[in-house]
Amino acid sequence: MRAKKMKIKKKDYRKLNRILACFFTIIIIGLVCIFIMGLIPEKDQSALETYNVNNTIKEYMRLDKRTVYLANLEELTINYEGEKISLKDYIARHDNDLDKTMTDLENALNEKRTLKDGGTIIYEVKDKDVLNKDITIIKCHTEDGNEDIYFGKNMNPTNAFKNGACGKNYFEEVSFTRVYTLKNIKDLGFKEAEIYNPDTKKSEMKRSHYYELTIEDNDKEVKIERAMDDESIKALIKGEKYTFYFQNKYGELIKDEMEDIFDKCTLEKIVLLAD
Repeated sequence: MRAKKMKIKKKDYRKLNRILACFFTIIIIGLVCIFIMGLIPEKDQSALETYNVNNTIKEYMRLDKRTVYLANLEELTINYEGEKISLKDYIARHDNDLDKTMTDLENALNEKRTLKDGGTIIYEVKDKDVLNKDITIIKCHTEDGNEDIYFGKNMNPTNAFKNGACGKNYFEEVSFTRVYTLKNIKDLGFKEAEIYNPDTKKSEMKRSHYYELTIEDNDKEVKIERAMDDESIKALIKGEKYTFYFQNKYGELIKDEMEDIFDKCTLEKIVLLAD
């Protein structure tokens, strides 16, 4: 009778051991998972917000022919001479002169990039005691005369430009095509021009046959000069539509207009548009 009771206790003990073993195994697995997750670096949330932000841009104030905009902000506070003041008050203390304002503020900023659109500058905050670190500033200076200024929180400059900052109608493709009409071809004769030789990595004078191509898009047209051989020129037909293949020289935003495209991008080839 005593032996039987001992046997029952041993079974219960083994069952309890199995339950405890499972319980501790689950805990250990959980702790290992938490440890592994801790080793994986978290994505920079500010970077994600900067990339995904919609850049809600609103007019803040106008001074002469220039406008100050805020992106993703209702108001901007600046620490000035020991007190926190609004951007409007900060500008007012610089005689409502935006150039004076930016000159004083530049000490707290890093110049992140200067665009080849005439001189637009993108700034990020260097001195966090003056401005919040998430603030980006775009100081426009375009060839079209746009000198507006944008202050944005977690602002993605590319999206801001696409949404109209410093002018509208920008795009950023590096390789792209456009369909235009070849309106006219004019023979300019032979000319000597300095051509870069990739083999020698030097510029050399070369005599080539040049043609002036008049390219049309609706009511706009541009004229370009191209050195072309006889076979290439014979393949071109006046009045036909062609697909123009471009490369963006500067790798940055340009206006989606014929003049800007032909001026700032490299024309790679022209292909007759298929019917």
